[in-house]
This record gives sequence, structure tokens and C-alpha cells, in this order.
Amino acid sequence: MKLNPVLIAFAVCAALVQSASAQLTPQQAVAAMGRGINLGNTLEPPTEGAWNNGPAQEFYFDDFASAGFQTVRVPVRWDQHTGTTAPYSVSDTWMDRVEQVVDWGLDRGFTVILNAHHEEWLKEDYANADLRARFDSIWVQIADRFKDKPDRLLFEIINEPFGMTREEVDDLNARVLEIIRRTNPTRIVIYSGNEYSSRATMMAAAVPDDDYLIAYFHQYDPWEFAGLGNGTWGSSAQQTALRNSLDEVAAWSASTGIPVVLSEFGALQDCDYNSRQLFFAKYVEESLKHGIPFQLWDDGGMFAIYDRSDRSWNVEARDVIAFGAVDGPAAIKADVSTDTLITLSWSSRLPSADSTVVERRTETSEFERVGAVFGAASHFDDRDVEAGHFYYYRLIVYAGSNSPRYSYAYRTQAAATQRAPFHGVPFSLGDAIEAEDYDIGGEGLTFHDSDLINEGDASYRPADGVDIETRTDGGYHVAYIASNEWLEYTVDIESTGIYELSAEVAMLDQSARFRFEFPSGVSESITVPNTGSWETTTTVSTTMNLTEGVQPMRVFILYSTGFNIDRLKVETVVLPAVEPDLEEHVRLDVYPNPTAGLVRVELERVGATNRDARVEVVDLLGRSVKSVPLEAGRAALDLSDRAVGTYLVRVVANGKLLESRTVLVVR
Repeated sequence: MKLNPVLIAFAVCAALVQSASAQLTPQQAVAAMGRGINLGNTLEPPTEGAWNNGPAQEFYFDDFASAGFQTVRVPVRWDQHTGTTAPYSVSDTWMDRVEQVVDWGLDRGFTVILNAHHEEWLKEDYANADLRARFDSIWVQIADRFKDKPDRLLFEIINEPFGMTREEVDDLNARVLEIIRRTNPTRIVIYSGNEYSSRATMMAAAVPDDDYLIAYFHQYDPWEFAGLGNGTWGSSAQQTALRNSLDEVAAWSASTGIPVVLSEFGALQDCDYNSRQLFFAKYVEESLKHGIPFQLWDDGGMFAIYDRSDRSWNVEARDVIAFGAVDGPAAIKADVSTDTLITLSWSSRLPSADSTVVERRTETSEFERVGAVFGAASHFDDRDVEAGHFYYYRLIVYAGSNSPRYSYAYRTQAAATQRAPFHGVPFSLGDAIEAEDYDIGGEGLTFHDSDLINEGDASYRPADGVDIETRTDGGYHVAYIASNEWLEYTVDIESTGIYELSAEVAMLDQSARFRFEFPSGVSESITVPNTGSWETTTTVSTTMNLTEGVQPMRVFILYSTGFNIDRLKVETVVLPAVEPDLEEHVRLDVYPNPTAGLVRVELERVGATNRDARVEVVDLLGRSVKSVPLEAGRAALDLSDRAVGTYLVRVVANGKLLESRTVLVVR
């Protein structure tokens, strides 16, 4: 691991500033906090280790330091360790344990943030005076236990008080701040607004009258990408929205004199690889430009970049967060027009660059140097590639004695020349696609398996590493499926439209998620249910808008501790047909469209008989999801409980369709 000399020098300077001053100011604290990480899903479960991580270990902090971070946020739940009647004593054992973890960070020179996290008992009934007294008592005890710690320990009043009003959080902030000040008159306290502590609620909250405050906000925008793993990120509009959001925060900070910290941001591992890398890079870049320190949300699970079990990192994510810069390489692209060459190009934003080193890895190897360009050159030809294989690149810019600038990583695939459908022709709509009949081509081209060995028991396609297993009822299925594996099948999509994608899967006492990927986009994440055995299958499905043409369909495994796929299918979504009543002349208005929930329907009927009519909302699988009477030609429907997507609004009278419109539900 290469330590960043500028960051080391910065930390030393910050320490000197602090030692020369009687008290760390909020401005000095923000300058020293720099880049940080959350010790998430560790001390917040009802009992430590109850979620996806074991108990905290001291070596975590050694690894955080080696990775280049300067701040560790330690979320803590106090509820399960505190009495429920006065004086609401916090368990000595728990207080000792929290202090031990905090000391591990302080002893290594970190700025440490200690908070109250997941205290839903208070958020759900803040009007209860007994609960407020209990929370007050918790902070009395925290403040007393930690009052003699270095001022690099910061107190955060409460995390994401969802369910509380702005007025309630203002009251809470003022009251807890006064409690802390009794024993910690100059310790820096971090506060925010209500709900999920967004920048908007932070800026709307009352600013306490205190000289040692920092405000915090959390940002996972857009949640559809970062929190749900859907779609891609990186358009010009999305990058501009991020920049504008931090412009707004910086302007508020300047006007109030309150420094700010972005104490949570991140993106799921399920996210599109290139989008997630660019997302990290741009959040880092814009935070640095605006002077806002940040702490990545790492929960040891779906948001993790650090694997606590084997002390390993998602190296490219770690390095872009710890070493990304405002003037590092950007706008990385790859030309893969031939199967023997990948040409990388990028925007070189450092005119003083001496050289740019190009590093590359494959699906199974680590990053290693494959070449370099000099000066401000901004392209590189990689001729050592194999057709159809995937490659990951990153750039490291060197400029004199300055610290190296790391780019975000970029994934691309060399042009393929060897792909062929398994049966010689693409699968058609409605075909039962046997999972073991993935395209001919090989590892990295038409499939990726975590090893080169068929762990099944079948002689079907024995030269491939895909784990094909014989079924007791005849035929085969793909088994021992692991995270990040994938299979591709050439399919013929006859026309652009909405399609249902399904898979017959089996699983016993494990967990897994996967999705379908096409050149035009990716599906939502699909959870594999427990079917009771490894051979009893059930069908799971989703819908996608696909473009016309012969194309590869990838089944990508987002996460798996093991499951089986028997067969797949792509089918056209057909909405139920109803013959329109041509004896009536109607005009139908459906608005707003798109809608975030409420839809208004207005129907004008000319020459109609006096009879009842209803408005029906039908999903893309033909299922009726809403039905209300049309009264005086008008109706209103609330679709806020429906998933994002396209629906059909139909007006029907006496079994006959009068008119219909499609409506798009958005969030």
C-alpha cells in the first residue's frame, strides 16, 4: 500500500496546530477530518455482532490508517444497554466496551465521532417525557465518561431522527447540547435536522447558540441508484445535480459560520461497476472542492469496501476515496473496435504531470502496471488483450514531489469474435432456455465462474468451469452459484417493448440476489426465495423495457451463498385486450403524467347512454391494481403505493372499453 505523503504531512501539520492551541476549533477539526469511514453495523445492533459483522476488532483501525483515512465515525446504539426506569443507568460493561473501541481510534490519531444511532424508541414517541428523560440520562453518562478524552473525539447528538418533526429535533439538539456543556464546555458537538438528516433538513434546523458546533448531513443521491442499485449514474445532469447540492451546502455554511461534514454517503455493491466508481470519484472531488470532510458508509455488507473477515479491501474503491483528487484523470473511455486492442482515453487535468501510469487487472488478478505515458498525454493502447475478456483499468498521475493522483477504475470488454448461440440460433421469445445452454465462447466472454472447475457432477460441457449438475428428475441445472458470477444467452427480441424475464430457481437455507442485464439496461434486483430443497424450483420474475434486436442476455449474480438455476424465459408482456365501444365518442384526460402518486381522470362522453363506468388501473402483467367509480365523468386515484413503472388506465362501462391511456409512476 502506497501511503500518500501529502496526507501524512497534512495530518502532521494538523496535529501541530492542535497542540499549539488550547482547544480544537470547529474549523480546525473540519480541516483535520479529511477523508473518513464509518464503522457501520457493528455497535448499532441490539447486541454487538448480531447483524452481518462480528464484534469490533482493534486491527480494523490499523487497516483504516494504512488505507489513508483520517476519521472514523463510530455509530452506537444505547437503548439495549440502558435501564428503562430512572435513573436509566447505562451498563458499565457496555460503556467500557464503547470506550475501548473509541480509544482504539484515538490512540492511532484519528478524529473519532461518537453518536446515538438507531434509537427508534425515542424517535417514535418523542412526546413521552419519560423517554426524553431517558435519552437525556444517556447523554449525561456519555458526556461524563468521555469528558477527559482528547478533543479529537466529537459528539454527534443523534443519527437520522426519522419520524420526528423539525421542532422536536430543534428541542432535542438544544437540550442535549446543554447537557454536554455541563461537563464538556468546549468539546465539538455535531448536530443536524430531522428525518434522514438530508442537507435540506440540516439547513432548515435551528442553529444552536454555541461556538463549538459542526452540522452534518447524509447524502445517497440519487437513492434509486445508490441505495437500490438500479440503473446507471454519471450523466452530465447527474454530476451537475451533485455539484449544485454541495454548492448549496457550502453557501449555507458560509452564511451561518457553521462548518459541515458529510458523515454518510455511499453506493451498494450491486450498482453498475463503472457507475459506482464514478459516483465515488465525483463525491470525493466535489467534497474536496467545497472543503467538506466526508465519511464513507461502510457496513461490512452491501455497502462495504472493506472485508473485515480477511482484512482485504475493494482496492479501486478504497483508493479513489482515500486518494482521489480534484485534478486527477477524468472522463475515462475505451475504444474496443478491434479484438486485439483496447485504446484508453481520458481527460488530463494536471498540466504539470510528469507521467501517467496505467494499471490493469482481470476478473481474477490484481492491478499491475501495463504501461505509462508521459507529460499530459491522455491515451494509451493496450495490445495485450484477449477477445471477449473483461479488463479493469486505472490511472495514477505523478507530478514532481506532489502526491500521486488516482483515477477511478474503469471496466471494459475487449471485442468478441468467438461468441455463438449454444444451439446455433438465438433463443426466441417464449423458449424455455435451459440454464446450462449459455452461449459458446468461454470464460470472460460468455460466462464467468469463480474458478475453472466444474463443481457439479455432470459431463455436460465438461471443458467449462460452470458448475453444471445432473437433476434427479432428468436434465441439468447450474449449481453452486456464487457472487459476481454470470452467464450469457443470445436472445432475439422481436420488437422494442415491455418483456417479462423469469427464472426457475431452487435454494435451501441460503441467500441470493441476481438481475438480468441487456445492452440497453439492467433489471431490478431479484431475490431468490428458499424453496425447501436444492431441486424444488419456483419461478421469480421481473419486467424490463427491451430494445429490438438479437443481443446477449446476461444473468448477473449480485450476491449468493449458493442457489441453482434450472431454466429461464423471455416473454412479451400482453395487456388484456378489450374491444373499444365505437358507438360512443369519448375524450379521456389522465394527468399529471408522469405522476408521483395522485392521478386525475376526466372523461367526456358524446352520445352516451346513461350508464355506470369505472376506472381501472392495470399493471404490465395484466393485473388490476386499482378500480374506482367514474362519477360525473371524473375520478382520482392514489398510485403512491405502486412500484415505479408503467401502468394502463382504462375506462370501462358494461364490460366494454371506452378509452385507455398509459401512465408512468415515478418517485
